[in-house]
Amino acid sequence: MSQSLAADLSAFKNRLKAQPVLQKRVIIDSTANSSNNSEDEGRRRKKAKTSTVFSQPADTGIGSHMLTQLHHAVEYVKEQDRPVTVRALQDYLNGVGGPELLVHLQHIERITYDPARKTYEYRPLHNIRTAEGLLAYLRRQQTFRGLSVKELQDGWPSCNEAIDQLEAAGDILVLRTRKEGTPRLVWANMGGEMGGVEDEFKSMWNRLSIPTAAELPGRLEEVGLKPTSVDPATVKKATNLHEKKQKKPRKGKITNTHIPGVLKDFGRI
Repeated sequence: MSQSLAADLSAFKNRLKAQPVLQKRVIIDSTANSSNNSEDEGRRRKKAKTSTVFSQPADTGIGSHMLTQLHHAVEYVKEQDRPVTVRALQDYLNGVGGPELLVHLQHIERITYDPARKTYEYRPLHNIRTAEGLLAYLRRQQTFRGLSVKELQDGWPSCNEAIDQLEAAGDILVLRTRKEGTPRLVWANMGGEMGGVEDEFKSMWNRLSIPTAAELPGRLEEVGLKPTSVDPATVKKATNLHEKKQKKPRKGKITNTHIPGVLKDFGRI
C-alpha cells in the first residue's frame, strides 16, 4: 500500500471517531398509556368489589338479596306453626324486599295466603302436630306402609318426643337408625303388646311332634335331605320313575345316491 493511500485511510478513521453519536428517540403513545392505566384501575375496582362484605341487619342476620329474603321469609312462616301477618313478616325482615317480596311469597307452593286477613301460613306435607293426631293418622292407613319421620318433621320439628312416648306405651312401632338411634319410620301397632305370644299360637306350637334322634335321619332321607350325622356320599337320591330315556346317536345321512359313478367312495380306505 502506498504512503498516500495509508494516510487517507488514517484520516478517514479519525473523522469517523470525531463525529458525534446520535441517540435513538423513543416516541411514547399517550393513548396506550392511558388505556393501560384505565385497565389497572378497572382491575383494582374489581378486586375491591369482590372483597367487599355487605353489612347484615343486626337483629335478623340475613342478607339483602331478594332470593335470600324470600328463603328466610319461608323459614320464618314455617317455624311459627300459625298464620303470620304481613306486619310481623316485615318487622322480621326489617322491611327489606317490600311489596315485591310479598308477591313472590304468595307463589310458593307450600305457602297459603289469606287475602281477607292478609296472613301467610305454611302448609306441611302432613298436618300433624300432636301425638293423638299421629296415632289416628297411622291407624287410618289402609296399608302397612308407615310414615317417614322426615316428612313428619316438615310440619312438626319436635315430633321425636311424642314418638318416644307412643313407643313406650306400645301404641306404635318405630324403626331407628343403627348408630344414633334416630327414628326413621313409624307404624301403628295393630298386634297388641310387644314381646308377648298369644295362647293360640302357643298351643299350635306345642301340638307339633318332633321326631326322635334315631328317627330323624330316616325322616330327612324320605324328603331327600342329607342328615349332618350321615356321610353325604352314602345317601342315595330318590330316582325319578319318569326319567326320560337317553336318545341314541343319529347316523349320518347318505347323500348324492343318484350319481354313484361320478363320486368315489373313500370309506374303505
